[in-house]
Amino acid sequence: MTPTEKTTLGPTHQPKVPWENFVRFIRQLSHDLRNQLNAAELQGALIGEITADSELKSEVRQLRELVSKLGATLQRLSSSVAEPRPTRLSYSAADFVSDLRKKIAQNYPKESARLKWEPVTNGTVLEIDPALVEWAVVELFDNAFRHSPAAGEISVSAEVDSDQFTLVLREPKGKELDDPSLWSIPLRSVTHGHYNLGLYRARQILEAHGGNLTAQFDPDSAILTSRIILPCSLEKH
Repeated sequence: MTPTEKTTLGPTHQPKVPWENFVRFIRQLSHDLRNQLNAAELQGALIGEITADSELKSEVRQLRELVSKLGATLQRLSSSVAEPRPTRLSYSAADFVSDLRKKIAQNYPKESARLKWEPVTNGTVLEIDPALVEWAVVELFDNAFRHSPAAGEISVSAEVDSDQFTLVLREPKGKELDDPSLWSIPLRSVTHGHYNLGLYRARQILEAHGGNLTAQFDPDSAILTSRIILPCSLEKH
């Protein structure tokens, strides 16, 4: 090639990374960074032990708390993309809803006042991993509290049809709403502290139990109806 000749590179293409590769990357990155954060926290603890300066001790304590929060954030990020592996237990639907109410009242003391619960009285039994399914359902409530008008009532009811248990949330929305079927697409909308992975993981958890998560918006009433669907059986007496 002579000095005056030029080479032209082809068009730059965005790489299409398979989701499983992305998950492995996030989990490995989280693991590596948490190891470094653990070392930093231990170093901070050592400094706090060897210094007699009360002001320095206070600053080191705050630094350790910050490092701990960063580690927890990375752990949640890693968990949010991991494949759910449920350990199933028999759990009556009435007990599940009762425990769920207590959890939401504890986590959202102000917002939970907006909820109107319908009782679950039949003998329906779920075969679920309670911790995983509770996480998935709480994530749905968290989204409802953050994205519904603050004054609107959210109704919660249960439906049983043959071998299917459905927990139904009806919440007021504005007259215009994005297509709900797009909400569980991971990383669709990324903002500070939110990566659009919560509803994705919730759906993954429910599907791992043989269930599903659906949402329908009625523009006439401006009501969003979300359904958490799980297989069930009837309790034998």
